[in-house]
Amino acid sequence: MKPETLSVGLCQLRQTYDYEKNLERSLLMAEEAASRGAEVVVFTEMFFSPYEPRAISEAAFLTPVALEEMARTATEGNLFIVAGSVPFQEQQGRYLNRSCVFAPGNGEIYHHDKLHLFDSTPPGGPSMRESGFVRPGNRLGSFSLPWGAASVIVCYDMRFPQVTQILADRGVTILFVPAAFSHATGRAHWEMLVRLRAVELQGFVVGVQPACNPDLRYVPWGHSMAATPWGEVVVDLGQEEGIEVVSLDLSDISRLRSQFPLLAHRRTDLYGVNWMEKA
Repeated sequence: MKPETLSVGLCQLRQTYDYEKNLERSLLMAEEAASRGAEVVVFTEMFFSPYEPRAISEAAFLTPVALEEMARTATEGNLFIVAGSVPFQEQQGRYLNRSCVFAPGNGEIYHHDKLHLFDSTPPGGPSMRESGFVRPGNRLGSFSLPWGAASVIVCYDMRFPQVTQILADRGVTILFVPAAFSHATGRAHWEMLVRLRAVELQGFVVGVQPACNPDLRYVPWGHSMAATPWGEVVVDLGQEEGIEVVSLDLSDISRLRSQFPLLAHRRTDLYGVNWMEKA
């Protein structure tokens, strides 16, 4: 029988250009969240580096030790860790923006490579061309937790509702979103997107971003949050660094899907969303 509640620790780190210190503090945050009862801990996109091309390239040497330390912390803390994302080097100068999930005693159980790369100059800036140093992934999957089927997507992926629809069709009920929205995009769309994706999934969405740090060239929005299947925000960390452990009532999922059978009402005789996976 699946547990009816899940305690999730949202770790909103205030990143700096001291990459090793970012990693050290992230590990301490995971331990603190575990001590406060978290069963799953979630970090931000590029969790030990600001979301800036130069910083990501400079910090990439830390990826192997960062993943090793996250696996160790998951086992010692007896918790699952969604290790935000890291620059996973595929070839010289090119990376995958990879989110890894660790289970206690089992190491990495899943990873997701960011599908959609942020090549944009949104109103209010800043400009970013992620494809200049990151190669997009081409797979979408899920993994099993004691609390149900879960998945991870990274930041810009959440702007594409087809992804959420495919995950809903596959039975996913918990979606983790490591992200790094800027002030401009965060203020405009972050809460809206977290809530909409939860409504579409009819499951829980947990989005974690870096704390605001105006000393960075790319200033993140913060406001890590979790939303219920009805689209209600149950926690919002604001802009400061912090850890919040929130209890999710998983019975909300089956109750809502029974009372409001959104997925069953889709007109699959008229339209569909298909995943065309590359080899």
